[in-house]
Amino acid sequence: MSGFLAPYLHPKPPAMPVSSSSPTSDQARTKSTYGLQWNRFRIIRDAEDRATFANRTGLREGDLAGKTILDGGCGMGRYLRVAAAVAEGARLVVGLDLSRAVEAARELTEGLDAVAIVRGDLLRPPLREGSFDHIYSIGVLDHTPDPRAAFLQLAKLLKPGGRIAVWVYQRESPMVERVMNLHRAVSTRLPLGLLLGLCRLTAPIGLWKRRLMASRWRAVERFGVAMHALTIGVSMHPDAEVRVCDTLDWYAPKYLSRHTVEEVAGWFAEAGLVDVVDLSPGQVFHHEGQGNGVNLAGRRPA
Repeated sequence: MSGFLAPYLHPKPPAMPVSSSSPTSDQARTKSTYGLQWNRFRIIRDAEDRATFANRTGLREGDLAGKTILDGGCGMGRYLRVAAAVAEGARLVVGLDLSRAVEAARELTEGLDAVAIVRGDLLRPPLREGSFDHIYSIGVLDHTPDPRAAFLQLAKLLKPGGRIAVWVYQRESPMVERVMNLHRAVSTRLPLGLLLGLCRLTAPIGLWKRRLMASRWRAVERFGVAMHALTIGVSMHPDAEVRVCDTLDWYAPKYLSRHTVEEVAGWFAEAGLVDVVDLSPGQVFHHEGQGNGVNLAGRRPA
């Protein structure tokens, strides 16, 4: 596969984008977080992963045959694996990730002939511009130092007529934003091993939030909502192991930005993309809170 991938690799990765509004580009915590997370947790839930992939990319069987596809921030490869299955007959499916999660992705996609894994930075992707028919990035841009710059770099990799879909966290109300920022001001300074242990201890909280918020008694339901507001980063996924993983994903990374639809639509406009659509309406998810994000797709003019 390395020889097959060679025409798509950039001979010299582009320079780091310069933005006066960007935070520091130190991503050591990001590398450590996702290297730990995706080599510790192998969260594969076929039905849920397929539904999430379909919702957040808008891609269906038949869209990807014979195409070149990029997963921008593939992690352990859970959606890369889905893409390879959906994209039967695809020319190439590439997973790009910054961390040692690529080791898990290689293991998970072993034996899938059309799949290649590349370790690299979304801010400096080691891939040639104009190489891909489809690009998707699910919950990754918001963990970079500069999500806008990372998006613009990904958009450059599209072929004429190529399509990109992204999902990022949605900005919440000022009160909820303050609570989240306060929590993460502490959690992002904790050693990852300690934080992982704390995430395991919070797993029952997520279950209780889920049950309380589903109560038919309004007072109980309101208590559940208040409890969720105070522990918003604690996952409510019905699977305990996924709850731990998702909670770690929220509290551990140095960077976790939230955005508005208008802001992300502005990135698409700046990249010169057209036919921009909001993929969120009508999506059906497996559990509470899973669909809470900004989810847009657009195309490079042919």
